[in-house]
Amino acid sequence: MIFTLPSQSRLRNLCVNTLLFISTLLVSPRTIRAQSSSNAGSASHNASCVIDKSLPTPADVAFFRYDYKKAAELYAAAFKSDPTDRRSRELEIDSQLGQGNIDTAVKEVEAWTTADPQDAYAILTAGEVRRHEGDWPEAYALMIKALKIDPCLPAAYQGMGDYESAAGYRLTARKHLAMAHALAPNLDDLTLDWIGSLDQKERYDQFSQFLQESKSLDDKRRESLSKLLAHEDALTQNHCELSSLTGPARIPMTPVYGPVDISYYGLEVSFNGHKRVLQIDTGASGFLLTHSAAGGLGLNKIEDSRVGGFGGQGPTDTTLASAGSVHIGGLEFKSCLVTSLNNFGVMGGSKEMGERLDARDGLIGADVFDRYLVTLDYIKHEIRLDPLPQPPSGGGPAPLLDALGGRTDVDWMNVDRFIPASMQSWTKIYRRGHELIMPTRINQGLPALFVIDTGSAMNLVDNRAARQVTKQTDSMTLIRGMSGISRVGETGKFVADFAGLRLPVNGMNSMDFSHSGGIGGFLGYPTLQQLIMHLDYRDNLVLFEAPGATRIGNP
Repeated sequence: MIFTLPSQSRLRNLCVNTLLFISTLLVSPRTIRAQSSSNAGSASHNASCVIDKSLPTPADVAFFRYDYKKAAELYAAAFKSDPTDRRSRELEIDSQLGQGNIDTAVKEVEAWTTADPQDAYAILTAGEVRRHEGDWPEAYALMIKALKIDPCLPAAYQGMGDYESAAGYRLTARKHLAMAHALAPNLDDLTLDWIGSLDQKERYDQFSQFLQESKSLDDKRRESLSKLLAHEDALTQNHCELSSLTGPARIPMTPVYGPVDISYYGLEVSFNGHKRVLQIDTGASGFLLTHSAAGGLGLNKIEDSRVGGFGGQGPTDTTLASAGSVHIGGLEFKSCLVTSLNNFGVMGGSKEMGERLDARDGLIGADVFDRYLVTLDYIKHEIRLDPLPQPPSGGGPAPLLDALGGRTDVDWMNVDRFIPASMQSWTKIYRRGHELIMPTRINQGLPALFVIDTGSAMNLVDNRAARQVTKQTDSMTLIRGMSGISRVGETGKFVADFAGLRLPVNGMNSMDFSHSGGIGGFLGYPTLQQLIMHLDYRDNLVLFEAPGATRIGNP
């Protein structure tokens, strides 16, 4: 593929510090004083908010359990019974989004905002719809607009916090999620978002308490969250800290050949002295081993778990274990979590095709190195690790750093984004857990969000986005993921602009991403293997270099 110059169109980038709500709690247990201020010149105002201590309704319970069809019916009935119940109208539309009915939700919210353009709930709901369409900055702006009209909306603070966390402003997000939780302490989905923003020790304690006290959990959700809690517990004992460094942090990539040519590049990783070659996968997290590769490594089992991905068969069973020693190049890490698949063939392989049941050893997520600046150089075929620039300490104690300049404290990443002068030209991206999410423009107009995924064997775009800019047809092509096999479609030509580069697309595979919360596609190995990618997981920044292309700035 050839990269050319991008157009002058730019994805709107709303700076969090431009419109920042600062919320403070009063001593009174019954009310909260919400104070909002804007550096853009809007008037400040105060409001005393009554804390909503009501218990979840049957509709709220259905929504929390992902039974969106039932939730939509119950919320619609509640709104019909009481036309002033605008929260039920909001959540009925949210339930349509949960079912993947984005076009239906768009029509409903457009009718609502047209009829009452100053209704805070209507504006809030419009923001939630825009988030599902992939225009996250616009969604954030609408949350702020809703709070200017009614500064006591818990869901609006929740929406702000979700955006800020994804944008790299995790301390700011914590403040707004705390405000949302204080306003509505009995809403379980909001409580979980707030718990996720806390430091590790408090997060574990609050999570444990939530599992004991929540009345909304069904058996399936309780089991899923219990496994997540077990993972949190395992993390407290296994930080995968750098224990030794020999020579420069330059790790050579290892080619792995398929039937014709190189299928992908991996890294040689030694677990307790036993070597495996793991595919480099920015779309995965940590170490994931196939069933065949996990044997004989001396791993200490911690917990049964599950992992999901592409495919419609649901998550697959895994085992969470600990490796006392992990060598990668000249680096040795101690006490690392390792996930292994419990079944053969999840990542490919077939006896009928003359292949071994597990066609590879596994995956290594680039987030294994998230304490450092990570360079994935597919031109020189190596990974380089460098220290992250440290923000000013503000007079506090200097952070403890390892031999490569990485922070060693557990909660080192719970900070707001820091961009030094040397990185002002880097592209600001979003991150959800290990997912690196690239703001993109399709055909120089349509905003979209693409996951940066070196583990994907193809580029993918959402069916709905494809239909808006080009043709989209069904095909016989299949894609294998952690959750089984799915069929993908095909598109016609379009152009994608991202990170100061333009990608002319003659055709791309397409899938339904309507349940992905705004993700519009995946930039896979066919594109990314032509690049030098610099990744900053702490500050959600990337710099892409494409040899032979001219850079003129960020999209």
